[in-house]
Amino acid sequence: MSDRNCGECTLCCKLMGVPELKKPAAKWCASCDQGKGCSIYEERPQSCRNFQCFWLMDENFPDEFRPDRIHALAAFNDVKDSCVLHVDPAKPRAMGSPEVQALTDALLKVYSKVFFLCGKESAMMQR
Repeated sequence: MSDRNCGECTLCCKLMGVPELKKPAAKWCASCDQGKGCSIYEERPQSCRNFQCFWLMDENFPDEFRPDRIHALAAFNDVKDSCVLHVDPAKPRAMGSPEVQALTDALLKVYSKVFFLCGKESAMMQR
């Protein structure tokens, strides 16, 4: 486990859905103080507690891959041998950035499938 912290990154508070709060994916959470963190962190819902950001978990991810810097975050998926790359729909061109391409290549070395979610758009790459 990494010793990293979120810093100013709060992108998960936008991209991830939170069923307990009826918060849809790709919309800012009302409890998020953007650039600072969760205003209800100690009482945050279970789905928020369960979420694991790959950048936080693995210090081998370069600092420049921090989700708020590349407008995308990688996370676990329910489908076996796959992960999800959530891309900020406000920054759809992030999909073609060198950083996201490099991240995708790295993820495909570990997982056989990478699912991409960008708002209502989705795609999948397979090695």
